[in-house]
Amino acid sequence: MNVTLKLPDELCRRARHRAVDESKSLSAWIASVVARELGNSLASTPPTLLTALGDESLADRDFPLPDRRNSRARTVEFP
Repeated sequence: MNVTLKLPDELCRRARHRAVDESKSLSAWIASVVARELGNSLASTPPTLLTALGDESLADRDFPLPDRRNSRARTVEFP
């Protein structure tokens, strides 16, 4: 669902920076904040490597990297 919000410029700037810090779009970050406030399960998305770096409780979690040995070349075409 699309929703239009009006936020003060400074608040929006700070929110964008927080979203980038969490590797999320502003929309995804706001959705996670609202979900957390409402107790919704959307707030319990798996942690990213960036958030895990600052969370000692995730120290033993495995964050596998993609296997690039089997990747094939991709052609890029521009219109």
